Amino acid sequence: MEKSFVPLTLRLRTDNSVLGRLKNIAFVSSGTIATIIKYYWHGPDEKTWCLRFHVLKNILHQYLSESLPHTTPNEVSAQIDFSYISDYIELNNLPSRPLAPSVGWNSEFNIVVDENACTKYNLEEKYGLSGTKLDRLSSEDRVLAQQGKPRTISCQIVLGAQLTRCDKCLSNVNPHSSPELLMPQPLEPNERIIIHFHGGAYCVGERSLTHLYIYAHISSRAGLRVFSPNYRLAPRHCFPSHLHDCVISYLHIVSCGFKPENIILAGDSAGGALAVELLMILKEMSLLKPAGLVLISPWVDSTCVGKSWTTNQGFDYLPGLSFEDPFHPTRMFYAAGTPFSESMLEELKCPLVSPIFGDLGDMPPMLIQMGEYELLSDDIHAFAAKVKQQNSHSPNAVEIEVYDKMPHVFVMFDFMDEAQRAFASFGRFVRAIFDH
Repeated sequence: MEKSFVPLTLRLRTDNSVLGRLKNIAFVSSGTIATIIKYYWHGPDEKTWCLRFHVLKNILHQYLSESLPHTTPNEVSAQIDFSYISDYIELNNLPSRPLAPSVGWNSEFNIVVDENACTKYNLEEKYGLSGTKLDRLSSEDRVLAQQGKPRTISCQIVLGAQLTRCDKCLSNVNPHSSPELLMPQPLEPNERIIIHFHGGAYCVGERSLTHLYIYAHISSRAGLRVFSPNYRLAPRHCFPSHLHDCVISYLHIVSCGFKPENIILAGDSAGGALAVELLMILKEMSLLKPAGLVLISPWVDSTCVGKSWTTNQGFDYLPGLSFEDPFHPTRMFYAAGTPFSESMLEELKCPLVSPIFGDLGDMPPMLIQMGEYELLSDDIHAFAAKVKQQNSHSPNAVEIEVYDKMPHVFVMFDFMDEAQRAFASFGRFVRAIFDH
């Protein structure tokens, strides 16, 4: 019997037709016009916020608040066609196109998930259901590989524009004439790199131009190439698919000849959580840890209990949503279509879902960058305090930077002075680790 789904009202396009595109234009235009009128009538919300910042921040808030029907009751969760919702999200994802050469260069390569990549985690005793799910995914990959149908994970390589500048000849090196610059092998035996996991609530962000710009700025400031896996996204692929893909990607990059002690692990928002979760798994598997960790607005607590989730509403572009909402980001990435319950809330406290609940000892040197106005503020401060407490033997275990009047993952707004200061600090932190 064919399953029946509840009808949903969606504000954005559901196809590539002209009418669908006009629907999106109208959606964005209405918010933009309202923002411009308010800006010139009442002035900026904060003196340091320019009109461009206001417009982009409000468009993001409108998209996250209104693109999905957040008034849908919890009781009908199992009757929502999340396959259709996945198509809808992909269709309306952040824009994706190659970088301009003035900013940097990017390319992709594929990681083939063969049998060698299907390591058994053996984490069930430590992490319960999450460990079981990881082993199940590894077994599924092993079967596909044995059938000769291994799946692939694409991975970005980004080279900041400043890295293509040759100081000796005072000219630019063109990656098209030097293709090895965008190949997944070390350029020298001890090349240092950054592996960055993108954010987007585990639902968006893959190949987005926004993140490519972040990687390019980081690459230029740190003087290193940036690798970023395009892990599978929810709600089509729920937890722990994204974490499994990041583990495979990291181990593959190491197998290409990059040494863990020459790797900086990084991530923004959901990607920050993935970076910490990967470190937990590496520790359990007795594998060498990377040299350092940089987290930008990390989403370390999926239960979203900090008071700032309420007090900072109206300042951040993130909307405050109820767990009764089937389209709450946590519910979509963890178990889309499953009604919310107290047992689900307990499952979310697993460290591989919310790393703040885990053992944060024996971490590499860590830099956390966050905005003063973000909804995650209290959760991030609590995480940093726990890292400091569990690594008391290391006085420089964690360094936290709070940028005045900035929202979640403020580095997306790379035209703002605060973003450029954060990129510069990222580069300083990386150089300090490797020059130590």
